Amino acid sequence: MIEPMKRMLMMIACFSTLAAWGADANKPVVNDSTRRLVCVGRVEPVGGELEVCAQMSGTLTSVFVKEGDWVTNGTVLAEVDARREKAALDLALAKLARVKAGNGKEEIAAAEASRDAIAAELAFAESELQRAVKLRERQVVAEDELERRRQEAETLRKQVISAEKQAEALKRGPLPEDIALAEAEVASAQAAYDLRLVRAESDGVILELHRHGGDFVAVNFPTPILRMANTRRLQVRIEVNEQDVYRVKTGMKGGFTTFGADQSSGQLVVKTILPSFAPRRLFEPDSTARMDTRTLQVLCEVAADAQVYAGQRLTATFTTGSP
Repeated sequence: MIEPMKRMLMMIACFSTLAAWGADANKPVVNDSTRRLVCVGRVEPVGGELEVCAQMSGTLTSVFVKEGDWVTNGTVLAEVDARREKAALDLALAKLARVKAGNGKEEIAAAEASRDAIAAELAFAESELQRAVKLRERQVVAEDELERRRQEAETLRKQVISAEKQAEALKRGPLPEDIALAEAEVASAQAAYDLRLVRAESDGVILELHRHGGDFVAVNFPTPILRMANTRRLQVRIEVNEQDVYRVKTGMKGGFTTFGADQSSGQLVVKTILPSFAPRRLFEPDSTARMDTRTLQVLCEVAADAQVYAGQRLTATFTTGSP
């Protein structure tokens, strides 16, 4: 009786041990590899790269910068031939000077002489009209002849009034409206002439020259003169696979290694998660990775002293809180 009981107890103990071992085996194994998130990325300027074009068509007379030069906002980078615009500006300036100068003494004297001549003709015409009136009373002059002389006198009176006003206008000088119009024409011509100068729209370094002195540039078909960027403010753009997006959080810190480096190149912090999925765009060094995977782009901040360059590729590594 005792022997069967011992065997029963031993079997129960074995089953309990096996059950406990099975429960431990079913527990998930969490290791560093499942907590690490690895993404590919690229270094880029915070403000992006600029393709600088001319604002008017023409031939480049000069390009004042070379690759590697650091320029500030407003710096003149190149100049386009603008001889026609310069001639239009000179003409507008001459017209403004002429308007402001007013009329000379000779012009005023000529206007007064013309007025006096018409006034003399009017006096003679009125004398002839009075004579014709008297002759008409005697039936010596026909009615149509009298009417003709009356119309001639009336026409001369109007001409005298017009000549008098013209002489007064010459003495008065230019109207403020005429000066304002001439000044507006100068401003318009100056603005058109200033378009010849190609200026930097921001601080940055000249990365590449596309055009040189003597090359033709067009506005209808934009032809970039140079490419520039502010490389003193860099960020990292990484791509996170769709199945790993839930693991990325703003403010999460990680490290990165530039391609070719055998050790960590620096630290980065997730700043912005762009809320839109897109196909993979960045280079994937893993030849076994699927290229049709949808990804979310994430912008990360890097330290100002990090030894990285715009366009450089890297691998970013984050340690997440859950697998």
